[in-house]
Amino acid sequence: MLFAGALWATSRLTINSNQLDLISQDLVEVKAVKRVIDMVGGSGYLMLALRSADEPTLKRVSDELAAMLHADTQNVRFLHYKMPVQFVQENMVLFLKTEDLAEAKRRISAFLKDQIRRNNPFYIELKKTEPVKLELQDLIDKYSTVGKKSIVDDYYISPDRKMLLLLIKPMWDTNELSKTKAFIEKLRQALEKYSQTNAGGVQLVEDYERMGDAKTVAYGFTGSYKTLVDDSYAIDESLGPVAILAFLAILAITIAFFRKWAPTLIVVSGMVMGTFITMGFTYITVGELNMITSILGGILMGFGIDFGIHFIFRTRLELGAGKPYDVAIQDAILNAGRPALVSAVVTSVAFFTLMVSEFRGFSQFGFLAGCGTLILGLTLFTWSPALLALMGRMNPALPRRLIGAMTPPAAHASSGKELRFPKPGLLLGVSTAVAVLVCSAAVPWTSAPPPTGRELGFFERLQHGVRFNYNTRALIPEGQPSVRLQDELTQRFKISYDPTAVYTKTLEDAQEVYEELTRNAHKYPAIEQVVSVYSFVPPPETARANAKILAEWQEELKDLDVAALPPGLQEKASLFLKMLEARPFGIDGVPEIYAQQFRHLPTTKPENRGYLTFIYPNVDLMNGKLLLQFADETSVIRTASGKEFRSAGSTQLYARLARIVLRDGQLTVVLVALGILIMHFADFRSVPLALASVIPLTVGLAMMLGLMSLFDLQLNFMNIIILPILLGFGVSHGLYLLHRFLEGTSPMVALRSVGAAVASATLTAVAGFASLLAAHHNGLKSMGLVACIGLITTLVVSFTVLAAVMQLLHDRRVRSGGQGQPPAVHSEAVTPSQEKARAA
Repeated sequence: MLFAGALWATSRLTINSNQLDLISQDLVEVKAVKRVIDMVGGSGYLMLALRSADEPTLKRVSDELAAMLHADTQNVRFLHYKMPVQFVQENMVLFLKTEDLAEAKRRISAFLKDQIRRNNPFYIELKKTEPVKLELQDLIDKYSTVGKKSIVDDYYISPDRKMLLLLIKPMWDTNELSKTKAFIEKLRQALEKYSQTNAGGVQLVEDYERMGDAKTVAYGFTGSYKTLVDDSYAIDESLGPVAILAFLAILAITIAFFRKWAPTLIVVSGMVMGTFITMGFTYITVGELNMITSILGGILMGFGIDFGIHFIFRTRLELGAGKPYDVAIQDAILNAGRPALVSAVVTSVAFFTLMVSEFRGFSQFGFLAGCGTLILGLTLFTWSPALLALMGRMNPALPRRLIGAMTPPAAHASSGKELRFPKPGLLLGVSTAVAVLVCSAAVPWTSAPPPTGRELGFFERLQHGVRFNYNTRALIPEGQPSVRLQDELTQRFKISYDPTAVYTKTLEDAQEVYEELTRNAHKYPAIEQVVSVYSFVPPPETARANAKILAEWQEELKDLDVAALPPGLQEKASLFLKMLEARPFGIDGVPEIYAQQFRHLPTTKPENRGYLTFIYPNVDLMNGKLLLQFADETSVIRTASGKEFRSAGSTQLYARLARIVLRDGQLTVVLVALGILIMHFADFRSVPLALASVIPLTVGLAMMLGLMSLFDLQLNFMNIIILPILLGFGVSHGLYLLHRFLEGTSPMVALRSVGAAVASATLTAVAGFASLLAAHHNGLKSMGLVACIGLITTLVVSFTVLAAVMQLLHDRRVRSGGQGQPPAVHSEAVTPSQEKARAA
């Protein structure tokens, strides 16, 4: 009944792809972003880029596509692909620095005089001279854009005239990924239909490399809407293959270790049942999965099955001692149950520590994984014994025949000497030396920053130790087309990613923010450009000074006959004379078509109405360090009047999330380590044994970091969260070995008894994480790789360093007169078979 209910609940689970829901809604960054979303309908744009070497074709196609998009009122809020530039062109002279305008006047006046003279039919040149050349390109380049928009052309077209942008604002925000994905698919179908029906016979092809021509236009999607979809769905699309690979790998490992189908089916069926119960529990408690908890199933399968493996291995050992099936099952539960219980509690506590994170992706993952570990442990330690007991009632010999029996390892050789690890001191010294050497590679031996722009050599990696990769490009799928296209836009248009917005209630406040940012550029080195409604208002002092020059110039040219100029210059001369009429104006003189870009939508809530100032970075925001720098500079803008204004956007959210991950990664490691030590001391009630039990996880984790440094693997914003999880799982190695050792066996017997179970359980966990290597998302791959390295190093340390330590402890207790009996660190549970043996 429970399993059936879990299946029903699991079938109703959905994945919430809204990443904004994963962050506390009380954060000021979240509230600020929600206000901007309400004001403009979303953060950033869905960009449709058209690429062709034929400019007329580009413009004609963009006009036709724009008409199609404007008609889609269900999905498109508004569209930008061209902006009238006549107003800006006619008034640009008011924005020029006065010295630049004076220089332009000197050059143009000299050119006009020379052209008029040479165009005079009575002009005779006694001595040949070169015509005066009009060189204004340096000034044109300096003032050719306003607000990231060229003033040369109405269209959003690149300077090389080979790419044109359509900036689409959907009816929803970037975090509603499913809507964005469906809309992009709809656009693809519409563009395919356009290729078949347009009068010009132009074919549209989605291609992120191709350059089109008069009959072909290549297109691609990018912008914050598209890159978020690609990143999130790279995770989503990896779930199926990851889960299948994890299941098949775990199945293969259990078969290889058990060498029988029956025990494999018992533990695998229990693992599947426990996993489904956990997913049903998820539906009841949380209601849905998110982009982080969606990988829960594969990881829990690898972690959870070890409870069943240890029970089956211990039952085989008890059956091999000649015990009846019921006694063997009972003794297996008691002897394997205690370390399993401690292991489950410690592992779940490691997961539960993630609940301290402000990022709900991690806190929910910690809660569900912690509960899932306990659920799987309980399921496998009830399901497996129940199945064996049921079979035993049908036929007492059936459990032995199905799962097999393992003769307890001999404690003495044929010569009568106790089997032991030879030269444990030497083994401990050599293994410790190797471990120290590997661990030392994780330590940075120099305070100098590592070189950038190239891969570090082997000895350089040794100097700088394990490093943290702040570049989030390392996490996204390799060669992601939308990111490649974004990089191309950066090169072609000289623009960066979607800007950060600063909200102000009034125009006066907007002016304060604009003046603070533009007049104090030295305080904001990570800012490239500030765009506001005041970007279209000339500075009053400059405008007045320039107007004086324009008036003088206009007076000088009042008798200019345009017809006296060469035909090729007459149209330009008319525009030039119009520019001379420019006079200073204020905010009221800005055309509505410009002003509305910075003002709230009509549908905006009254409390959110106001104005936005946009800030563009001059740094690569995919680099985490530069993202944090930009966020720090722009998070709060303090103006000259003492007012403070908070910026909003994905940059601020990601910066906050990055800090949460870095802080919580360190905090959870400390909390898990303290929790493990406390629980191990409570279990063993002996400081030496408690310290011995954590040798595999501490040394193994340090060796993992050393190996990462040696092989140029780096920590990042995703795999850092693996560290507390590895600490929690790594305790199982030492726990099972030490508990078997405390039953009075020698270290060699303990290792031979439970070593295979420990290795099998570790490898199934490795299989669970290794399945992440098949994911398309590089962040998931890095999590899987780091976890695999950590699990294997803890296993190796268990079988070397810990084994040598146990042998030294055993030798000491033998010399003290214990004759191989366990030290009196706590009272062991006495099984029924042990009572019978003692009575005999």
